[in-house]
Amino acid sequence: MITLRQLQCLVAVADLLHFRRAAERLNLSQPALSAQVAQFEEQLGGLLVERTRRRVLLTPLGREVADRARSILRDVSDLEEIARHANAPLSGTLRLGVLRTLGPYLLPHMLTAMRASYPDLKLYLREEPRAQLLADLAHGELDVVLLHNAPDDDDHLTVVPLFREPLWAVLPLGHRLAGKAVLDPADLAGEKLILLELGDGLRDPGLSLCKAAGAREHPDFRATSLDALRQMVATGLGCTLLPGLYVEAEALADTQIAVRPFSQAPTRAIDLVWRRTTSRADDFRLFAKLVEDNLPPVVERVSFPEGR
Repeated sequence: MITLRQLQCLVAVADLLHFRRAAERLNLSQPALSAQVAQFEEQLGGLLVERTRRRVLLTPLGREVADRARSILRDVSDLEEIARHANAPLSGTLRLGVLRTLGPYLLPHMLTAMRASYPDLKLYLREEPRAQLLADLAHGELDVVLLHNAPDDDDHLTVVPLFREPLWAVLPLGHRLAGKAVLDPADLAGEKLILLELGDGLRDPGLSLCKAAGAREHPDFRATSLDALRQMVATGLGCTLLPGLYVEAEALADTQIAVRPFSQAPTRAIDLVWRRTTSRADDFRLFAKLVEDNLPPVVERVSFPEGR
């Protein structure tokens, strides 16, 4: 008989294409994982995984079975959640995915209210880039995600827009614009902006501002974190844009940089997203309201409670 453990093992191997990392994900030894996959192959009467010393590949059968396995595991998870939350709203475990440049600066605003209103809720948090969040949501590894610019053409997702987060200009001390209290985007004409790599919803508005203002991306520097951006500006390597929640939490107190708002600020739109087939849509709408009710003034609410 095929077991859920065999399905989990195959999906982990399919996701990671690496037996050791797949075993670590499932808290199994590598030999135990290999044995589960081998037993699964024997039961199905076909090879699912091609494994050499250098790489791991799924066979055509393996890819098809892995897709079916993901669907089965999602359904089982939904059944467990239905039973667990039949009588208590927003309780049990909530597997929340959030952008790395958002979670540490948004969640502190809501955690106290969450504990007070929903004491039985256990929050499991995973911070990842946008593409990985959507993949983990689709595979059933996350229940709901907070990210920027959710897909508006995916019929499998429910999207609730929550807020728009303004971006602030961050300048080296002594910069020609540091004396201005508020900047117009056009003030950045001719400047070279250091931007983040892809994945967090900050690069596209930065490039749009560069184009509109006559600025350009710095050709020699690019950062992988908000702290790195701030430190690069402090050393005089260039200017940048930082999101308002991070500015409020970290950058305003930094005496090594000048932080200035825009009169017409570029923004990134933040949405709450879940699978349309979930049994916990009512819970997730409660969670959306919890976020909305505890947003700080630095962001602009744009919620559409029914979602799309």
